Amino acid sequence: MQTPPSFRGAVPALLLLTGVFFVNFLARTMLGPLLLPLSASLDIRLAAAAQSFVALSAGYSLAVLGVGCISSRLGHHRTICLCLFLLGASLLALSLTRSLAGVLIWVFLMGLGAGLYMPSGVATITSITLSAHWSRAFALHEMAPNLSFVLAPFVVEAAGNLGQTTMAFAWLGWASLAMGILYAWRGPRLSRRGTPPSAAALKILLGSPPFWAVVTLFVLTVGVEVGVYGVVPAYLVRDRGLTEAAANTFLGLSRLASLAVLPWMGWVTERWGHARTLTICMVGLSVTTCAAAFGPLGFNLAILTIQPIFAVCFFPVGFAVLAHVVPREASDLSVSLTVTCTSLIGAGLLPALLATLGERSGFASAFLAFGILSLAAGTLALRELTHNT
Repeated sequence: MQTPPSFRGAVPALLLLTGVFFVNFLARTMLGPLLLPLSASLDIRLAAAAQSFVALSAGYSLAVLGVGCISSRLGHHRTICLCLFLLGASLLALSLTRSLAGVLIWVFLMGLGAGLYMPSGVATITSITLSAHWSRAFALHEMAPNLSFVLAPFVVEAAGNLGQTTMAFAWLGWASLAMGILYAWRGPRLSRRGTPPSAAALKILLGSPPFWAVVTLFVLTVGVEVGVYGVVPAYLVRDRGLTEAAANTFLGLSRLASLAVLPWMGWVTERWGHARTLTICMVGLSVTTCAAAFGPLGFNLAILTIQPIFAVCFFPVGFAVLAHVVPREASDLSVSLTVTCTSLIGAGLLPALLATLGERSGFASAFLAFGILSLAAGTLALRELTHNT
């Protein structure tokens, strides 16, 4: 498929990819709002229910790491279709599961299906848009996860009002299968296939400090974003006395501000530059996470509304920087390794750790600890990235 002459020409394909990413991300995002209902329905502690984060990230990481072998044979178009069909089947099975072991198995398989998307999705985006427009393209693409953060609590709440919160998995399972059929029919077909992991590409990445600096920033951002999002309902219910419905409503509404800011990120990055934009995002994310540990309820709610803005604004510039700091022959593997580390540590271990720390020491202490960790490690990564690019 030839690169379109303008960004406008790529918009229809980008919107379809954004729809695929939305279904993919919403399936994973719902675990946060479902954490309390899941622990109650299975009669287990919150920390035990949080094992689902680890199971999801394990399946997701395994798929991302090996997807190059699949996309090199099937191509990016068929790989994305496979992602949607496997994701849909796993979600339907998960909606019928009533044991922790069953939940962990199907969540792992759900992660396995979801993980097939990102490397092929990024490869498709960078192939159908000019490099000068990558920040804009990824800003549009990143509307999907942020819309997921807004809608996930309301989807869970709607399912709960109808009698069973796990119905949300079934709804999304059918949506994923429908999206798979649509993408099979209208999705972009690239002439180039995926690249399986190779020793030469791996050597390039292992010896690239800028690459690992970007990976560190991704891990920190996802860890703070997903971790805080996942425990906010428990924090507001247990520590602040809100009802579960009120906590989920706030969780969804708090992400609307991020949706309003995100479309401007391509424009902002083009004028401020990558380094300054990354710095503002990381410092803002860290400081607001620390601030969420202090003050009265009104202040906490305000900070928890501002904090996600810095997280979501990171990803468009983050993916653009990742595409620039690695050579073309290592681009597929760079996305796979980045998403693998991000999934295992950022979306798996760190949220589980935050939930456990919050349950034992209080969520305020957990927020403060994570904010300090993000600021310290993010500063080191930004310094490394600035000195080597």
